[in-house]
Amino acid sequence: MRTLFYLCISISTLFLFFACSGNSKKDISKSKFYWTPKEVAKSELYNNAFFSEIHENQLGRYVFAHETIPREWEDEQKFITVYDMSEMDKKGLFCRLFVNKNAGPDKIYETMAKHPASKNKAHLRFDYFLDSLQGDFHYNEKVSKEELSWESQRYPVFMPGVIPGATDEEEEMSLTQQKIIEILLKNQKYVDSKEDNTILLGLKYSLVDGSSPGPKAKKNKVELASGQILLTNVDKGMELISKIPKYGLPEPFMRNRDLEEEALKLMKNYARNQGWEEKFKKAIITSDFNIKRNRFSGAITGRTIIFALVGEWPDGTWTSQFFKTYQAHQGNNKFGPLRYDGTGKQRKVWGGAIEL
Repeated sequence: MRTLFYLCISISTLFLFFACSGNSKKDISKSKFYWTPKEVAKSELYNNAFFSEIHENQLGRYVFAHETIPREWEDEQKFITVYDMSEMDKKGLFCRLFVNKNAGPDKIYETMAKHPASKNKAHLRFDYFLDSLQGDFHYNEKVSKEELSWESQRYPVFMPGVIPGATDEEEEMSLTQQKIIEILLKNQKYVDSKEDNTILLGLKYSLVDGSSPGPKAKKNKVELASGQILLTNVDKGMELISKIPKYGLPEPFMRNRDLEEEALKLMKNYARNQGWEEKFKKAIITSDFNIKRNRFSGAITGRTIIFALVGEWPDGTWTSQFFKTYQAHQGNNKFGPLRYDGTGKQRKVWGGAIEL
C-alpha cells in the first residue's frame, strides 16, 4: 500500500496543468515525450527517515521552482512544471532531486559496483534531454565524499544574472545552464521546428561504476532521479541567450557594407573550395585595419582586417568563426581585393540573431 502511495503522490504532483503559448492548457503526462514516474517500493529504501513530507513523496524525482529549494521546503504550491524562457532575464529556475533509494550514492555503489570498496570509482552522471533527444551529459569522476553522501541535492538551472543588464550584479553561469544552452544551440533545427515554441526539458541523475569497461558514455550506471519541465517561448529565450557574450554574435567594430559583402563572397568561395560543410550567411567586421610595412624601408605593403563569419551547418547548428584577411597595397593609399589570410576560433551561436 505504501508503494502505491508513493507512486500516486508522484504522479498527482506531476499531473498539473500549465499554460502554454496561446493560453492553451496541456497536461505534462499527455505529452508523448513524458517519462512515467518509476514506482518506488518502501522495502527497497536504504533509509526510512525523511527531512520533509516533500522528500518522502518525491523519491526518484526532480522538483522545480523559481527560487532555490532548501531541505525544509514545505510549500508544494510554489513548485512549477512550466518555465517561460521569455522571462529568463527576470525569473530563475531551480531544481532539487531526491535519490530514489533515499541514500547517498556511496551506499548504492556498494551494491552495484564491480569493486565496491573503491569509492573513488563512484562517478556521477547528469543527462540532458530535449523532448526525446539525448542532448548531452556531464560526467563527474572527481566526486567529493560529501557529495557521495547526499540523498538529495539542489542546484540552479537558469540564472537571470547571466543575461547582461538583467540584474545589478552579474551571476556566474552554472554548468547545468551552460549544458542546456549548448544543446539548444546544437539542436537549432529541431528547436526551430517546434511551432508552439515549447520543449520538454528532461534531467537525469545517475550513479556510474567507473571501474566498468568501455568509454564514459557506455559505463555501467544506475539511474537515481529524473524529472521534466516544460520550457515555453523558447524562441524568445534564444533571443535572450544571444545577448550572453559567450553565445552571441560579435559586436561589429565598424560598419562597411561593401567590405562585408566582399568578405562574405570571399569566404563562401573559400569554404566551397575547401569542402567545408557550413554555409556562410553574414560577415561582421571585428577589428580595425592593421597596416603592414616593409621591415627595412617602412613602406606600406598591405593591411589586414578580421571578420567573424556566421554560418549554418547541415544539421541546423549555427557558428561564428573569426577569419583574417589581407589586402595588398597598390599605391596612392589604395588597396587590392580581400584575400584569405588565416582562421581563428569558432563557437556555436543562435542563428536567429543575424535577423535582429
